[in-house]
Amino acid sequence: KELHKDFQWLRTPESDRIFAVQDGKLTLFGRESIGSWFEQALVARRQTHFSYDAETVVDFSPEDERQFAGLTAYYCRYNFYYLTVSGTADGKRELLLLTSEASYPDGDLNLPLAAPVEIPSEGKVKLALSIRGPTLQYYYALEGEELKKIGPVYDASILSDECGGHRAHGSFTGAFVGMAASDLNGTALPAKFDYFVYRPEHSKLDRYEVHTQ
Repeated sequence: KELHKDFQWLRTPESDRIFAVQDGKLTLFGRESIGSWFEQALVARRQTHFSYDAETVVDFSPEDERQFAGLTAYYCRYNFYYLTVSGTADGKRELLLLTSEASYPDGDLNLPLAAPVEIPSEGKVKLALSIRGPTLQYYYALEGEELKKIGPVYDASILSDECGGHRAHGSFTGAFVGMAASDLNGTALPAKFDYFVYRPEHSKLDRYEVHTQ
């Protein structure tokens, strides 16, 4: 009935505005963009290993391109990678990679290096990432399918204090990995996540199913 103690969220003490644990799932209520200074629906845990895998399954039905939810490797609003399930202007769904790789004060949302991947208008989507030292690779799978790569190999070093820190104002909180949801239409569209897995390389599984502790 509650989040595992490893999970954290940003800024607000009013957690019921951004998430709920219901029916064995984590529901995020879409708020502002992942680059916002203010209210984000982002729940994540710290990266505590140089190499690890993370995985989640999301059920999300965006109506347009202003609604998106997915899996993020996150340092701060200036430094992140974010694989999202998003919508299109004509009501379809697609997978879209959002990245910001420049440190403060030059953070800038980059155009995807990979073209969006159109996916069925309904159904859950498995999202995963793999970090091996300084490299990051995203994956996805539709229901009943195996994981496949999406996007290029990214530079994971920007998610560290050494490379992602704010030179003028000190560093932030270290690298995180977790789930996020945005709804720039202001309707708080929910995104439901079945589970979250954090698996250190060559280590036992850390799996967070919100109905078990």
